[in-house]
Amino acid sequence: MNMNYMKPIYNYLLIILFFSHLGFSQEIKNINFQTKIKIDGVSAVVGDYVILESDVDKTLIDLQSQGVSTQNITRCSLLGKLMEDKLYAHHAEQDSLQVDNNSIDSYVERTIDYFVDQIGSIEKVLEFYKKSDEQVFRSELFEINKVRQLSELMQNKIVEEIKYLNRSMFYIKLDS
Repeated sequence: MNMNYMKPIYNYLLIILFFSHLGFSQEIKNINFQTKIKIDGVSAVVGDYVILESDVDKTLIDLQSQGVSTQNITRCSLLGKLMEDKLYAHHAEQDSLQVDNNSIDSYVERTIDYFVDQIGSIEKVLEFYKKSDEQVFRSELFEINKVRQLSELMQNKIVEEIKYLNRSMFYIKLDS
């Protein structure tokens, strides 16, 4: 395939990008860099899971909304728990454990209904959790509950394996 006809277009695009970059860099020079605002930050990465600083805050808000006393809970311990859950979920995925997406959707629906009953309307719930739209909120709740279920599956698998090993050791001792 002859690509020679693409060279002038490619060169033209490079020229446009170059000049638009110059204009953009001039605008950047006019911005006051003294007013830096941090939007969010990465607290930890476990496998494919990224834990943001805002995730720790969300977990704290979620616990408070459930009526749990958060007086003795530190951000560090919350981060540790989130990392532990993500580690279990990561290993569950590595072991090809699966969760039922329909049951998670159903749980998310019940959770949102509960929040609406408590707060008054879906708009107030979205405002409370600082979400711009309901779909974003639903997908975040879905992901949180998927990780939780994967974590529980992996923990249960580990406990069952330990029970099996203990039973096996018991039978070995009896045979000895």
